[in-house]
Amino acid sequence: MTRPHQRFGFKEHISKQLPKGALAWALFVMAFWIGLAGIYVSQVTHAAPRSDKLQTLERQIAELERDVTAMEDTAARQSSMYALTERAKGLGFVEVQDPQFINPASHAFVRR
Repeated sequence: MTRPHQRFGFKEHISKQLPKGALAWALFVMAFWIGLAGIYVSQVTHAAPRSDKLQTLERQIAELERDVTAMEDTAARQSSMYALTERAKGLGFVEVQDPQFINPASHAFVRR
């Protein structure tokens, strides 16, 4: 009966053929990966609250943009010609029926 390492042509067991330095490097690499995983977890846990604050600020921005749009609409309605005419009537102004004017660009003169 042959042992598995002898079947593959190795004289000694595979664990005895590995140099001691290889085990140390494997431990170093494993510690390095565990350290990277810890850094990743730390970054994710610190980024989550920032993300929540950012979403809250984005919601506030959207709400303010809606308010600005509503106020611009109100200002446009109030400054329309129809609204200004109605305000003038409300203040007691009377509309002129047949306005007559002189065009100053035509250099016209008026007699007394």
